[in-house]
Amino acid sequence: MTLDQNIQIWMTVGTWVSSIGTIAAVITALYLAKRIENVHLNVQVGLMQVVIGDGSGFQEHVGISVTNLGERPVTVNTVGWAIGKGKKRKFAIQPLYSPHSAQYPIELAHGKCASFLVSFDVMPGWKREFATGFIRDLSDKSLKTLVAQVHTSVGKTVDVHPRKDLLDALKEFR
Repeated sequence: MTLDQNIQIWMTVGTWVSSIGTIAAVITALYLAKRIENVHLNVQVGLMQVVIGDGSGFQEHVGISVTNLGERPVTVNTVGWAIGKGKKRKFAIQPLYSPHSAQYPIELAHGKCASFLVSFDVMPGWKREFATGFIRDLSDKSLKTLVAQVHTSVGKTVDVHPRKDLLDALKEFR
């Protein structure tokens, strides 16, 4: 093979390598752009104790704590509940009854969090009313379908199962 032929082969190889590199760069850029666009929330649901600063002790609440782990700001419009499957699935929006609760709508920047609380001091019958009025069937099978829902302004709904402490408190009304 002559020197000119070797140069032409290596020029062709270089063109192929640069083409593959360009395609890889485009795929990586699209992946990163899509990942930044997604809503990523960390949600915890359960019983919470709030320490009252005036020396009056603790107040028990049911709490839904939401932290924005995504890169873009997220507006939380409402929080609520869902139970059941298929056509028997029921939904409820949770009104917030606590002076210590965040109110919606609320915008959460990256790393910011909000706690949505229902005070048992303000609503002492919440657990009973929720268990017997909304859930009704307090069997383990039914409670496995219970989720708290966080509704965002971009149409994304995040479902999270409550912690064991809240489920145990609801089971008392069987």
